[in-house]
Amino acid sequence: MPSFPLTASRARAWARIVPAVAVALAVTLWATAPAGAGDPLGQITEFTAGLTPNSQPNRITLGPDGNLWFTQFTKPGIGRITPSGEITEFTGLSPASEPVGITLGPDGNLWFTEIANPGRIGRITPAGTVTEFTIPSPNSGPLGIVAGPDGNLWFTELAGNQIGRITPSGTVTEFTLPSPDSRPVEITAGPDGNMWFTEGGPMGGNAARIGRITPSGAITEFSTGLTSNSEPNRITLGPDGNLWFTEFNPPGRIGRITPSGTITEFTIPSPNSGPLGIATGCDGNLWFTESADPGRIGRITPSGAVTEFTVGLTPDSTPLGIAAGPDANLWFTEGAPPGRIGEIGAGCVPPPATPLTAAPRFTG
Repeated sequence: MPSFPLTASRARAWARIVPAVAVALAVTLWATAPAGAGDPLGQITEFTAGLTPNSQPNRITLGPDGNLWFTQFTKPGIGRITPSGEITEFTGLSPASEPVGITLGPDGNLWFTEIANPGRIGRITPAGTVTEFTIPSPNSGPLGIVAGPDGNLWFTELAGNQIGRITPSGTVTEFTLPSPDSRPVEITAGPDGNMWFTEGGPMGGNAARIGRITPSGAITEFSTGLTSNSEPNRITLGPDGNLWFTEFNPPGRIGRITPSGTITEFTIPSPNSGPLGIATGCDGNLWFTESADPGRIGRITPSGAVTEFTVGLTPDSTPLGIAAGPDANLWFTEGAPPGRIGEIGAGCVPPPATPLTAAPRFTG
């Protein structure tokens, strides 16, 4: 998949085609952080200092060090931002590798996808050392990635129509989807010990689906109750034990699927909002990004009530990825030039500190 000059419209077009472990880690970090409230509900702060202009920050995740880690699609590189807003960038990736997905691995490192041909899986230590692993299928377009309950990393292959699994030592296994050209996008760990993923389908055609794959590779697909051609994109485990996902295609919706496969869709008040990233917040709600102009951050309760926030968000900044931070805030990326990292207050207080044998180290 070739690189291209980044504009706001192209960033949105790219985003169009472009977890239980994460939630558990976030809860652990909140439990060890100093007691105190995060930012006020809906308050947005943006950070640019230390960020290479036009590097297009894309996905973001909570790291083992209490910081947020993100991919830079056009730099290409991996970035880190502390809860106080200090940004550090790391290089060492193959040129024009176009990193997209990123997640915390079971080995305490960050793992990410490189979607550009031939496609690779990358690993970066908290100290910044990068290692890349080849995927057996060339030009497969690896995109989403997350840690599974089996101690491995699971990823989607957008162009290869496969789900991949990579061990912490770098051994890759691929599983072919039963529906041709389903274009798997994002993946997360479910409450049932399986991995759940979205199937966006080719732009302009084919029914959308939500997929489930067992640790042994058995795949089941669900589509009943899902709007055709809705382009399901990101997916995460919700606080209610269900899987929640975004539907990018206009008008844009938030979807929910139970472990048994029952799908419910919820309308977003703003039409054509282009929802992408989604994550569970410390308030027990789901928070998501709206990438379409002018750009918003949305919140949906488990019962389906949606609120949208814009105050403090740069217009047309194209919010993309979102993740819960250790500070009772949600952190998100803004892909449109010059690129920013943002945070928004969830209006909640972290739980009181509880002692652990080895508490995470916080910086910033």
